[in-house]
Amino acid sequence: MSYPRGLALAAAVMTAISLPVTPAAARTAGGTTAAPTAAAAAVVPIAASEVRNYVWFNTKAEFQDMHKGVGAHVARLVNATPPGATLSLTLYFFNRQEVLDALRAAAARGVRVRIVVNGSQVWSGDAFYQALKATPSITVVECGTRRSDKQSTRGCMTDRTGASPLGNPPLMHNKFMTISSVQLAGGGTATNVVYVSSANLDYYAAYENAITISHAGLYADYLRYFNDLMGHGRSGATDDNGGSTFAAGAHRLYTFPRREAAGSTPGSGSNDPIVRILKGLTCSGSTKVDLANFRIQRRAVVNELKAALKRGCQVRIVTGAKSGAPHDKGNPMPALVDLARAMPVHLCGYTEDANGNQAGLPMHEKFMIVRQGSQSTLYVGSHNLTYRALRQNDENVLALRNHPLAAPFQQRFESHHRTCWVYRPDAGAATSSDDTDTSD
Repeated sequence: MSYPRGLALAAAVMTAISLPVTPAAARTAGGTTAAPTAAAAAVVPIAASEVRNYVWFNTKAEFQDMHKGVGAHVARLVNATPPGATLSLTLYFFNRQEVLDALRAAAARGVRVRIVVNGSQVWSGDAFYQALKATPSITVVECGTRRSDKQSTRGCMTDRTGASPLGNPPLMHNKFMTISSVQLAGGGTATNVVYVSSANLDYYAAYENAITISHAGLYADYLRYFNDLMGHGRSGATDDNGGSTFAAGAHRLYTFPRREAAGSTPGSGSNDPIVRILKGLTCSGSTKVDLANFRIQRRAVVNELKAALKRGCQVRIVTGAKSGAPHDKGNPMPALVDLARAMPVHLCGYTEDANGNQAGLPMHEKFMIVRQGSQSTLYVGSHNLTYRALRQNDENVLALRNHPLAAPFQQRFESHHRTCWVYRPDAGAATSSDDTDTSD
């Protein structure tokens, strides 16, 4: 078995955050400090460079520092939101004190704050959820409640479960935020702000990314999706095929879950936009597919990656997990084994301890860059390449066509591809099984 070399990423591809940050209250042991009573606070304008085509990639130094990283960026966005604006935020998992403080202060000064939260956080022992719920001016809609195994009872859109690979309950797995307007340093405002990330607002030690852009069409699309999540979460209504494809000029927003076509199985590639994108590529020596995704499990996606390679596309793969089990303990995912035997798969942050658990820093990002001649499309969002993400979860994939953010993401990919070793499956690793989806 091969192991990764040093995982330090080149400083050139890191987007540093150097704006001043107001210290937040310190966390207690375990990171579950309840927030103090919220007070109205003046708007703190944010630099325009953090709103318009902004990209954040983390460094190892940021993982345990609450004054750095994605939490600090989100807090600055919230702190720049003026009274009367609307802020809509999805939370899969959340324990960042500075974000909690910013949300409560924004609500106190008259910002309309709306939050959709995954059910795994909905229980009496979660101080951050309880603090949000205790703030009368914040609207919190729960998608499910916490089960005894710490999972959610459902997602927003569906409670669908079934035979493998759908044995676990759905999740509200999105990590995006929309803000109608923010005040900018130096004067002026930015409207229609959209934040999309692979990272939860917590302290998970993994390589992550986030973008913030200002775009009226995409803002409207994300807001429509948020309202749909909120409506289903409130009513308990289910829609197993609630995902949609939204168009905003040349850009696209893909939302989930998406049910398989009639007569197909959940493990099929039917109604899978990633399969459709890959299948539609006209391959030549100039067509390049660079895929970085935390968990690659779907058999149909793997088949299309292999088919694209055979048609002449240049295909490169980076992933962050070897198995589908929690903490990556267990047998490797058969589809990933199959992919790794067909082409090099670079596995980031993977070493094993004596018990077979994952050690090191995984790559938790979920992005893909497709280049065809002078044309490029960058895909980002929350969507792992798992069956759960496709058929059960609330997820999003944002496709940006010929967008300036493709360049820093290309640099990020090159860094991962250069520093992460090639995964070579053991000779006895299986390439066929029931593809049970045990984690996301």
